[in-house]
Amino acid sequence: MRPASSIAGRILRVNLSTGRVWTEETLPYVRNYIGGRGINARILFDEVKPGISAFDPANRLILGTGPLVGTLAPCACRHNVDAKSPMTEGIGSGNSCGHFSAELKYAGFDHVVIQGRARSPVYLRIEDGRCDLRDASHLWGGTTGETDDRIKEDEGDETVQVASIGPAGENLVRSACLIANRARAAARCGLGAVMGSKNLKAFVVRGSNGVGAAHPRSFMEQVKEAWNKTRTSPTVAPYREWGTFRTPEVFNTLGHLPVRNFQDEFLDQGVLEGVDPARCRREYEVRRLGYTSCPVSCSHFYRVEKGPLAGLVCEGIETNDVLNFVSKLEIKDLAGVIQLHHLCSEYGLDQDNVSGAVAWAFECYQRGILGEEETDGLRLQWGDQEVVGELLRKTAWRGGIGDLLAEGSKRAADVIGKGSGAFAIHIKGQDSIEALRGSGRAWALGCVVSTRGGTHTRGANLVEMRDYPEEVYQRVWGVPKLNGPLAYEYKPHLVSYYEQLRAVNDSLGICNFVGNDVDPDLMGPDRLAGLFQAATGIRMTGEELMTVGRRIHNIEKAFNVLHAGYGRKDDYPPRRFVEEPVASGPRKGERLPIEAWDAMLDEYYELNGWDRETGLQTRECLESLGLQEIADRLEAAGRIGRSGQKGRS
Repeated sequence: MRPASSIAGRILRVNLSTGRVWTEETLPYVRNYIGGRGINARILFDEVKPGISAFDPANRLILGTGPLVGTLAPCACRHNVDAKSPMTEGIGSGNSCGHFSAELKYAGFDHVVIQGRARSPVYLRIEDGRCDLRDASHLWGGTTGETDDRIKEDEGDETVQVASIGPAGENLVRSACLIANRARAAARCGLGAVMGSKNLKAFVVRGSNGVGAAHPRSFMEQVKEAWNKTRTSPTVAPYREWGTFRTPEVFNTLGHLPVRNFQDEFLDQGVLEGVDPARCRREYEVRRLGYTSCPVSCSHFYRVEKGPLAGLVCEGIETNDVLNFVSKLEIKDLAGVIQLHHLCSEYGLDQDNVSGAVAWAFECYQRGILGEEETDGLRLQWGDQEVVGELLRKTAWRGGIGDLLAEGSKRAADVIGKGSGAFAIHIKGQDSIEALRGSGRAWALGCVVSTRGGTHTRGANLVEMRDYPEEVYQRVWGVPKLNGPLAYEYKPHLVSYYEQLRAVNDSLGICNFVGNDVDPDLMGPDRLAGLFQAATGIRMTGEELMTVGRRIHNIEKAFNVLHAGYGRKDDYPPRRFVEEPVASGPRKGERLPIEAWDAMLDEYYELNGWDRETGLQTRECLESLGLQEIADRLEAAGRIGRSGQKGRS
C-alpha cells in the first residue's frame, strides 16, 4: 500500500560522538512549522543554547525536506540545511535543489539531525529506513566531485544521491558550503564548515519508498493546473531558455551589479560584451537540466571545447557568477567565469561569500593597504582570472593569504586594520552579493533585514520591478499600484509578505521560481495551501500558512537576538551604500540616505509587531504566534521589546 500522506513521518537523529542513532516522529511539528526550514529552525532554537559556538560539537546540523518534496508538485525539489552560523553567529540557513531531497524522502525520512563530532572522518549512509556511519578517511581531502565519484564506486551504485563538503569544509573555511549532485550548493552562512567540524564528509542516500497523498485526486488536479500555469507563464519562459544568466545588460541598467567590490553599480560595456549570454549558449552550452519534478529546468550544463581550459565541464553558470566574478572582480572571459564557478563547486566554497573576501583583498591592494608581501607575491589586479583562481585554492586549503580570506572580509579586516573595514562589504558579518543603492527599495530592505545575514532569497522581491494593473497589486499583495523601484512607499509591506511566503516555500520544499513574484498567477498562499492540504490531509488556509511563515521568521530572529545580540543597529546597509553615491550609469547619484532608511525600518518593524526603537520582538507578537516560551527566554535574557513604540525621534 502507498502511504496516505506525503510526509515520510520520521526524523533521523545521529550523535556522531557516541554513534547513537534514533528516530522521532515528524507529525507533532508539522501544523506549526510545516517541514524543511520551519522544523529545522524550531529544533535548532530548542537544542542549541546561547554560548555554544558554531564549531562546538553541541551545534546541530539539520537537513530537512518539505511535505511536497518527492511528489509531482512543480519544483518541489528543495531541501534546507540549518545550523548556528560561523559567519554571523546567528541563524545559518541554506537551501538547495537537486535529486538529493526527494531521495531522502524516498529513503523514509523528512529530516536528519546531526550532533556531536566523529573521532575520525565518516559519511552517513541512509537507505530505506536504515542508516550507518562509514569510514571516510579515504575521502578526506577530496573535492566534491572526487567524493561523488569515489562513493558511487565504493557503493557500486551510480544512483545514490550524495551531498558532501570539499576541502573548504574540512578546513573550517567560514564560506564553505554543502554540494549536492556535484553542483547544487546549500550556500551562505558557512554550513559546510559546521559539517567539517563534525568530521562528517558526506550524506549518501538511496530510497525506494513511495510518497503518497492524503487526497490523490484533488492533489493531482491541482498539480496539473500548477504545471500548466508554470509551463505557459511568459515570465517563467526566459528562466527555462536562459537560466538565471540571461540579462546582465538589464541588471547593469537597474543598478544590480556590484562593480569592483561595490565601488560602483554600473559596469563598463567592454566587460559585459565578454560575457554575452547568447555567446555562452552558442559556444559552451551542452544541454539544459531540471531536477525532480521541475517544469522550469533553469540549470544548464557547459563544456569548454577550445583554449587553455578545453575539456572543462560543469553545471552553471548563474546570475550570481555575473555578480561575483564578472562585476565584483571584473573577469571578462566566459570560459574563465565557468572555471571559477567550477572551482567553487569542487572546493565546496560558497561563491557569494568567498568572492566578497577576495574582492575586499583586491580593493585593499588597489588602495595600498595590502602589498605583495601580504598576498604571497600575487598582484591583485582587477580582471586577473588566474589570480582569483589561485586565491580560491588558497582559501579552500587555508594556505598563505587564504587563511585570512577564509575568515570572510569582516574578520579579515579586523585582523588587518588600517581602515580596511570600510571595504569589507557585509551584512551581519556575512559578505554581500547584492548591489543596493540603485536597485529597488524592497530589494534593498529585504536583503539587509534578512535573518541569515544579507540575501535576496528571503524578503527581497521583484514585484517593484513589474508594472501590473492596480487590481493585481490589491488582489495579490494588498497594496496600491507602486511608484517604481526607487520609491519607498509600501516596500516594507512587500518585504514582510515575502519573508512569510518564502519561509513557507522553504518549508514545503518549493522553488521560488514558481512563486507569485515571478508571475502573480503562480504559487501564492492559497494555491500552496491547497496542495499542502491535499498532500498531507492537514486543513490549512492560505492565511494560516502565512502565519506559519511569520512564526518561522520570528523563531529565526529570536535565535539571532539570543546568540548574536542582533537588534536595530544590525538592520542598516553597509556604510558605503549610505555615504557613497553610485558613480556612473543610469542610477548615478543614488544612495540609501539614513533618514529614508529609518522611516522604512520603522514601518517594517511596526508591520511585524516589533519594538521600533530597538528592533526587538515584543511579547504580544510572540504570544500571538504561540511562541510564549520564546518570549520567556528573551525576557529572561533582557532582550524583549516594548509594545506601542512610536519610532525613533
